[in-house]
Amino acid sequence: MRVVHEGTLKGTFKGVKKRDKVFEFTDGSIWKQNEYKYHYHYAYRPDAKVVEENCSYYLEVDGVSGSVEVKRVR
Repeated sequence: MRVVHEGTLKGTFKGVKKRDKVFEFTDGSIWKQNEYKYHYHYAYRPDAKVVEENCSYYLEVDGVSGSVEVKRVR
């Protein structure tokens, strides 16, 4: 497992839901949820990172247990 992106998510984070949920970092990089998973968690501008494991990318958000598969949009 290696960290491929690290930073702060822009605005309000309300967890993961639908397969097409978009996550934007304050530096402008954008990642889109790539699997169906639902978990509600409210946070304002949480720290987050994207890790690569077995040729897939996963978003990990501070304060949230687990991760969600994502793909890079920009």
